[in-house]
Amino acid sequence: MDGHIFISVLAFHLLSWVRQKFEAAGDTREWKTIRRLLSTHGLVSTWVPLSDGRTDHICKASVPQAFRKKLGLRA
Repeated sequence: MDGHIFISVLAFHLLSWVRQKFEAAGDTREWKTIRRLLSTHGLVSTWVPLSDGRTDHICKASVPQAFRKKLGLRA
């Protein structure tokens, strides 16, 4: 039970921080909209087979949208 309370408090503080960053940048969107917009940023991971039989793992973040750059949010 302590773990659940800890995660809930941590999530609340993270949500408060995100809202504060948006408000400081002059963005007054609702949390539902913010969550939808932030979910568009992703990570693409692929494995490429090499000629010698090994595989190479490539991991690349998508390009941040303009509103993320404005807020200084990184991948």
